[in-house]
Amino acid sequence: MKLRTSLRAAVAAGLILATVGIGAGSASATEKDGWLTDGEFGLFCYKNQTNAVFDLYGSDSNFGDDFFKGSQSCANQLVDNYTESYLNKDVYAWTVYTGWAGQGYSATLPVGARGNTTSTFTNTISSAFFV
Repeated sequence: MKLRTSLRAAVAAGLILATVGIGAGSASATEKDGWLTDGEFGLFCYKNQTNAVFDLYGSDSNFGDDFFKGSQSCANQLVDNYTESYLNKDVYAWTVYTGWAGQGYSATLPVGARGNTTSTFTNTISSAFFV
């Protein structure tokens, strides 16, 4: 009887831990982890939203210290001046700039926007802010 009670307690504890573990993963977006999820804005190193993604949840005034993550060929490349396409999965519009701290040329990308950068922005984006 004592063994049976111990086994039930162990199974119950395992179920609780499994439930907590499953629920914790979907609580919110985690920026700059190389995975573009709902609520984030993504800049890709190649055209047509391919290869590695730089995923933002909050504004970033300087891409000079940010790197692409993952196992794609752009992984470990500096994000600054190295993007060719975008996808906005956020609930806010985003404005990208060719200079740090919102300087230089700018373009605002509305919610749901997806595309390749124009010649003005190809491999020149250095900062981004949600609007």
